Amino acid sequence: MPTAADEQILPSGAPIPIEDDHVLTEDEHPANLIASRIDIIRTERSASRSAQLQQAERMVKRSCLELAARMPGDNVAIPIPLVDRGRGDPHNILGVIVDRDQNVMYKISVKSGMLKARFSRNQFDLCRQKLLKERDVNCTQEVSLRQAVTKESKSGGQGFVHCNCAGNRRCESNRCKCYKSKIKCSSRYHNCFDCKNK
Repeated sequence: MPTAADEQILPSGAPIPIEDDHVLTEDEHPANLIASRIDIIRTERSASRSAQLQQAERMVKRSCLELAARMPGDNVAIPIPLVDRGRGDPHNILGVIVDRDQNVMYKISVKSGMLKARFSRNQFDLCRQKLLKERDVNCTQEVSLRQAVTKESKSGGQGFVHCNCAGNRRCESNRCKCYKSKIKCSSRYHNCFDCKNK
């Protein structure tokens, strides 16, 4: 039983007895508490790491089922990014798989040439019908996706080319941007002149 000398007086005036010093056991020692918490953290981290690996394996299996590997000669449709095509160009370009490496990356050829980049399976769609054969595509030169789209485009591809030619022999040489780009001049450039490239 604590005496009056062992009591503290709070501002409210209520006395609180001071208990005797408690002897810590081995499990309650601060060093042992920290060590046990570290063990718990390591166990939780190991369990979360193994759960992530299991989830990744399930994702890979599901991807392999949905996006099966393709063989050379299959027809594919490659989506064209908005920055690489004109307003009147199609959203996809047709090609043929010509090679597949050990990392399941595909080399694809189109009519204008072989695309420089390699594509993973989720970057193109498979065509059910064989619209193109290997003899229909060009495998001799490499082109970028934008160059391939520009060569197959009916409207000149991405960008806007125009000229301001003047004189008697206008639009008949490579000085004309339209003539050099092998496209026809439009009436919006010089509709009041007689153009040889219309």
